Amino acid sequence: MVASVLGMGGMGKTTLALATAETVLERGLFTGVLFLDLHGYDDNTLDAGQTLDAALRALGTNPERIPPETDQRAALYRAQLAARTRAGQRVLVVADNACDAGQVEHLDPGNGPHRLLVTSRDDFATTLGARLIDLDVLTPDRSMALMDTALRITLPKDGRIAADPDGTARVAELCGHLPLALQIAAAQLVADRSLTSGRLAGDLEDLGERLDVLEDGPRAVRAVLERSYRRLALPHAELFRLLAVNPGPDLSTETAAAVTGITKTRDVRARLVALSRASLIRQDPHTGRWRMHDLVRAYATEQARQNPQHTRTALHRLLDHYALTARNADAYLDPTTNSSSRGLQFKDRGAAMAWLDAERVNLVAAVHTAHAAGHRETTIELAFLLGTYLRSRRYLQDDLAVATLAHDAATSLGDRHREGSAWNNLGLALRELRRFDDALNAHQHSLDIHQTLDNRRSEGTAWNNLGLALRELRRFDDAIAAHQHSLDIYRDLGDRYREGTAWGNLGVALQKLRRFDDALTAHQRALDIRRDLGDRHREGPAWNNLGTAWRSTGAYEQAVEAGERAVAVFRELDDPYREGQALGELAATLLAAGRPPGEVRATREASAEAYRRAGAEDEAVEALGKADE
Repeated sequence: MVASVLGMGGMGKTTLALATAETVLERGLFTGVLFLDLHGYDDNTLDAGQTLDAALRALGTNPERIPPETDQRAALYRAQLAARTRAGQRVLVVADNACDAGQVEHLDPGNGPHRLLVTSRDDFATTLGARLIDLDVLTPDRSMALMDTALRITLPKDGRIAADPDGTARVAELCGHLPLALQIAAAQLVADRSLTSGRLAGDLEDLGERLDVLEDGPRAVRAVLERSYRRLALPHAELFRLLAVNPGPDLSTETAAAVTGITKTRDVRARLVALSRASLIRQDPHTGRWRMHDLVRAYATEQARQNPQHTRTALHRLLDHYALTARNADAYLDPTTNSSSRGLQFKDRGAAMAWLDAERVNLVAAVHTAHAAGHRETTIELAFLLGTYLRSRRYLQDDLAVATLAHDAATSLGDRHREGSAWNNLGLALRELRRFDDALNAHQHSLDIHQTLDNRRSEGTAWNNLGLALRELRRFDDAIAAHQHSLDIYRDLGDRYREGTAWGNLGVALQKLRRFDDALTAHQRALDIRRDLGDRHREGPAWNNLGTAWRSTGAYEQAVEAGERAVAVFRELDDPYREGQALGELAATLLAAGRPPGEVRATREASAEAYRRAGAEDEAVEALGKADE
């Protein structure tokens, strides 16, 4: 009997309700429509009695016969509808802009042919027993079509929208595909005939000024949001302001709790639900994460700036939360971390990776925010913690960005040790992006600093990574010398884990010079160390390298066995990028061994699929290309 249309201010709920009313009349589904504007978000909101008074007058009731009490008015309203039922009439009652169930509960038509359609920014559908229609923003194509229609209503021959599709698409994106914002943007084009979509997009780029641009006389996005905000209870309004501190696109309930400092997650969830019911945030039904529309975020940021001390405190809490949780997650990615020191936040490596996957955009944004806010220590720590993860998931541009910020922060602090480590991480990011000369320069800076500081372990790391860059530049003799320096240092320090790394990298460089026997010895040393230490994550590369070396000597059976072991390890560890690499090497081994073409092709295709799961589309295409050879 009742349907409730829900959506944030400016979503077009009233427009949809009016269009629905017109359509049902045209189709003969109803004989009449009773439209009531309840002004739920204005200063002159109608209460239940006033709503019934308006309904009765619209139904033709003599004002002198309208009783003073709400219950009496409700009874008369039902009697009026019953009379229309007997007369064969069917009425659609549209209660627009309701702010709570109390305004409309007496409008429920009950059993019979009549129906009630409610629009609201607040979700009280369950109270009414109504079917919920939860509106979201328009698609990009529909957003552009709306702008074009709004422009051509006034200027029928105006072709600026079609003439600049890229600029229009950007305007629609910056408007968050919100119908009201799109209509105001179109009005800007009507007001200034020389304005192009591209220039309007430029005006909208700054989120801090976007609400100023999206204002057209009586229509303003800020005013619509303000009417929703001022109805919030004080605790809900406070949370709304603090949510703007999060620099990423969404956040978990646990992160929201960290921002507020509230220890009971249940209390924070209740406040988040209240904001969701007010259509100021939305919850993803699959992930449970909370998202704020960009224009709502802009308004929340404005409100947060009115209490800068609270905002600064919330930002500190947020950054501390991300740093602490990233540290706990990284402990599962770093094989050198003692299992007893990993804590209880994550049950295993898979859970740690799942959290990093969910928070990746937020974490990268947090590094940028920390750097911009002058939190240099946090900038460095977060960037260092994210490097291994970002490279493993192939978010290489993100890796370069955070590594650059960490380097800037360490340099500005004058902290030579961390500057050396930052140079090292920057070199790793550059090498993954195949900027080998830049990577070599970065690792040389790292080596110089750590040698000056007499930091032997970090010096060994710098030599090792310098060797990797030299190998990519085909300076194999220099690469072997660098890896030998690294190996000597780690053996002197008794660092078995890093010694295994040095043996493996030395073996690869030896293979490049066709010193296969020496390479086999080095890879076997690396494998033995990994197995002794129980280091499964590094055992996979050791098996892979050993398989490649065996293939080079013509020992194909040993090579196939080693390759299959490498693939199994990477699958076990959910490391799809390295699984793709290992499958590619295994396919080359199968081909060299004269295995059937179908087996080789299937392995190439499995390599491509693994690369796709890792987000490495270029590598996937290359793997499939080899499958077709």
